[in-house]
Amino acid sequence: MPAWLVWLLPVPVATLAAVAWTSWASRTRRPVEAVESVQAYEKFRQALNAPVPAPRSEAPGQQKAGSGG
Repeated sequence: MPAWLVWLLPVPVATLAAVAWTSWASRTRRPVEAVESVQAYEKFRQALNAPVPAPRSEAPGQQKAGSGG
């Protein structure tokens, strides 16, 4: 295989891959059922309302990295 082809072949291959990915990513998707949408929203809302655990405190005598001393 000629050296120039090895250097230039990735350009059209990458372009074709980008075109294929773009057409795949922008495809029409099936309509979402109302029940699925409501369930997903409820799951999302529960995750936001879940209590956040308190940050762990450091053990005495330990210093944070980079705090010098």
